Amino acid sequence: MLKISKNKRGDVTDMLIFLILIFVFAMILFIFTFVISEISDGLRTSGLNNTNEGSDAIDQLDSLGSKGIQRGFFLLFIGFIISTLLTSFLVRTHPIFMFLYIFVLGITIFIGTFLGNAYNALVTNPIFSEQLISQTLFILVMDNIITILVAVGALSMIIVFSKFSSFGRSVQGKL
Repeated sequence: MLKISKNKRGDVTDMLIFLILIFVFAMILFIFTFVISEISDGLRTSGLNNTNEGSDAIDQLDSLGSKGIQRGFFLLFIGFIISTLLTSFLVRTHPIFMFLYIFVLGITIFIGTFLGNAYNALVTNPIFSEQLISQTLFILVMDNIITILVAVGALSMIIVFSKFSSFGRSVQGKL
């Protein structure tokens, strides 16, 4: 069986993968949030669940859709940032390759502007605008995705290229 991630630790494409994963998770989880909200509103107005237990279950479902999913997204977002920074410690890269890292980070920021605008187009859609009032963490992350990419990319670059390594030096005791 072919292992895709064989001996693959943090590299220059981590930031691009980070951006795409954040965008995909934001879109998918927002759609889940929208669907859960529509289902709970439909259950409330249908009159089928007039008992206290039924209304409590609908309230719990609505709470999951409005708070639980966005907190889960934010937890995944923080986890992606931490994993990107941790994998930066595993890379042994010569500083001469810094230009390549800066180039890929620039491409990532360029793509990030388009993905941020695509999410903004979703936010301004009148169908979804009512639901997005309560989704502050999605909006916070996606409105500031470029700033986040620059900050995480700069930290990752500092970690990758400022480590002590044995490139060009002899190891103590050996020539």
